[in-house]
Amino acid sequence: MKSRDLVAFVFASGRRGAEPFLLPVLGIPTIERVIRSLRGGGIEEVFVFTDLAELREAAEGWSVDPVDPKKGDIERIVRGRLLLGVEGDLPLLSPQSIAGLIDRFDPDGEALLRAEGAPVFISIGGSSLIGALMGSPAGLEAVIDRYAKGGGTVRFDLPLPSDQAIRLLDRRDLPRIEGIARRSRIDSLLEDRVSIVDLERTYVEEDVSVGSGTTLYPGVHLRGATRIGRDCTIGPDAFIEDSIIEDRSIVRYSVIEGSRVREGSSIGPYSHLRPGADVGPEARVGNFVEVKAARLGRGVKAGHLSYIGDAEVGDGTNIGAGTVTCNYDGVRKNKTVIEEGAFIGSNASLVAPIRIGRGAFIAAGSTITDDVPPERIAFGRARQVVKERKEEGDDREEAQAPDRERQS
Repeated sequence: MKSRDLVAFVFASGRRGAEPFLLPVLGIPTIERVIRSLRGGGIEEVFVFTDLAELREAAEGWSVDPVDPKKGDIERIVRGRLLLGVEGDLPLLSPQSIAGLIDRFDPDGEALLRAEGAPVFISIGGSSLIGALMGSPAGLEAVIDRYAKGGGTVRFDLPLPSDQAIRLLDRRDLPRIEGIARRSRIDSLLEDRVSIVDLERTYVEEDVSVGSGTTLYPGVHLRGATRIGRDCTIGPDAFIEDSIIEDRSIVRYSVIEGSRVREGSSIGPYSHLRPGADVGPEARVGNFVEVKAARLGRGVKAGHLSYIGDAEVGDGTNIGAGTVTCNYDGVRKNKTVIEEGAFIGSNASLVAPIRIGRGAFIAAGSTITDDVPPERIAFGRARQVVKERKEEGDDREEAQAPDRERQS
């Protein structure tokens, strides 16, 4: 059967609402997982058979067309073709099973062949099937019932693994289904030479890719469109979403969102890379350092307790503990530029917009409000004052008359 002779309907009746079809399994909505499996099994034309407005709107994002059973386009789509019907709440259905069902099917008049214990059927689109599809919205089971009552023949002879027949009817089914899907995902990573220390405490969503030679430690959560390179060390306890971690990088006890960690860099422990962070290569972001919308060049070191936001940091720069780029003036975000080879002393506040020149040195404890030229040293702190301690009981008098000392 050629691919152009195949068409699939994904049934999503409104009797239970849209939620079961939109609940995510490993980060992918249930009905989208079904659509992906149909396409992976060799079916190019996929339609969503639904009366739910939420699914009709979402169909565009899945590159499928919604079909309204009350309109006259069903006969045009189905007649004379091989139709595979699948309920949209089967998130564990695999492309391999879809391909197997198609290969097994031997057209026999207008007979409908269905899976035992699973809402899946295959049939040639004749008048009996078209009649069952048209009319009021219905789920797959109702369509099969109409087909039989209309004189169509129904046979049960489609083998389907029991796990793949599990339906996601509501949130109570999620833990079991997620567990099965997660284990399958872990198995595929192991086949790709990814080392996983604790199979029960590793969470990798469907669209995540992980390079060979990488080790995932317990408590790792990889989500969204994340890409992990080769020979990385991820975890323990790392949450990474929609980010790129390049080869030979290390991420421990940290949160990374919408960011890029370049080759050979080290993140953590307890770092937070927020959207727009771009670190390295061969850079280090350490304990309790937060980076947001900032580019850190090659070999940059920010080891402790710092905030780097809306900034560009040149190669080889050292960011001392407690450094803050003061990027927000109450109205807008402003940029800090630190050129290559600069040294930022501990507890420095850089009030943006500002530029620190190449090889410049910022003294510890400084508040810097003006640009610093290359190779210069900048101080921006109050002069230290040392006084003798008063005898016990004198502190009250000192506190009550502070102006006397200033006047003297």
